Amino acid sequence: MKFAKSITNINAPFPIKQSGFIQQVNPIEQVHDDLHARILAFDDDKMILYLVSCDNLGFRINVQDEIEHQLSLRSTKPCHVVISSTHTHFGADPHDERYQHFFIDKIVQACLSLEYEESNLLMCYQHEKFDQVGRSRISNHIANVVLQTLSIYNGEERVITLITHNCHPTILNGDTPYFSAEYPGYALKKLSEEHKDTFFTFYQGASGDISSRFTRISQDYAGVEYLGSFLIDEVNELLTKEKSFIPLNTIDFVSKQLPLEHDFTPIDLSLMPADLTEREIETINVGIKVRESLLQDTSQLPESVNISRVKLGDIKIIYSPNELFSYYTKAINEEDSMLVCYSNGYSPYVTGINENFVTYEKFTDTLTTPTKHALFDLIKELSEN
Repeated sequence: MKFAKSITNINAPFPIKQSGFIQQVNPIEQVHDDLHARILAFDDDKMILYLVSCDNLGFRINVQDEIEHQLSLRSTKPCHVVISSTHTHFGADPHDERYQHFFIDKIVQACLSLEYEESNLLMCYQHEKFDQVGRSRISNHIANVVLQTLSIYNGEERVITLITHNCHPTILNGDTPYFSAEYPGYALKKLSEEHKDTFFTFYQGASGDISSRFTRISQDYAGVEYLGSFLIDEVNELLTKEKSFIPLNTIDFVSKQLPLEHDFTPIDLSLMPADLTEREIETINVGIKVRESLLQDTSQLPESVNISRVKLGDIKIIYSPNELFSYYTKAINEEDSMLVCYSNGYSPYVTGINENFVTYEKFTDTLTTPTKHALFDLIKELSEN
């Protein structure tokens, strides 16, 4: 087994708008903290597996497909690529064709330039409940907030740590006039400075119902540093407890396509609780308008999604494009599986099955109940096998 790792800057080389909030309509240039793509690659002589995590809201599947196509043309063995996004709302617009071309070229060239190391790899996987950065952003709703770390050792040296955590990176407000990797980028930067021999990367988990709405002290970069520091401290705590190791001598990749059926049954607004915050009411009103837009052009809704599973030894990483509610973490065995969203493309919110509360996310979730069951069952299948 050979492995390689790399980090590349993906700041836009031209003015471009941000992509996470409705008020982000004007191109900007100012970069507060750099945007990066972090690349891990594993080569077992039968295939090459590229795992990319980038500071962006989320690219459509065609971007991933093109990167995989270009790398496959230059390889004598099968190449599999998974593009994941940290889901920062303050990255460059992923729909801008100029930026897509720039990003594709950057990632392809970075992957082709990787320097592989022969390895004797071991892993240490840990997980725990952790809600100091974010909790449910929905009143009277409890979310499953999880922190997972997967450290990879080459002999006795820790060389890689993958972090999965599920909280929307929306500490900054929508009028922020600069690009930022938000709290995931801040945490990765500080951890890399503390542990100079370890390559850190970040995966966003099932965070559809989780944000910093009720934990942040401010919506400026001081607020990012404040909450990001909690994540840094907790990751450091887990790193000090690494004692049980398992070998990483095999890799496996499988991808399955899930057909989607959509449902536009009107949402019963009488189910809105009386004690919602002003912010929740404001976002619900935005959601009503978004749903009206979807109804006018249902062709923009995806007909299918790809759900992939990577096995690193005995540890499974399941990738989904949707903004899944944390409900779907029930489908995995957290003892050996990680559920990563905003991967294999980018698709709308998926609320939990038969969860009847009224939220902004309900209005952009158009999947039928049978489709949600099929999605849950597929994630469970990939976690078990």
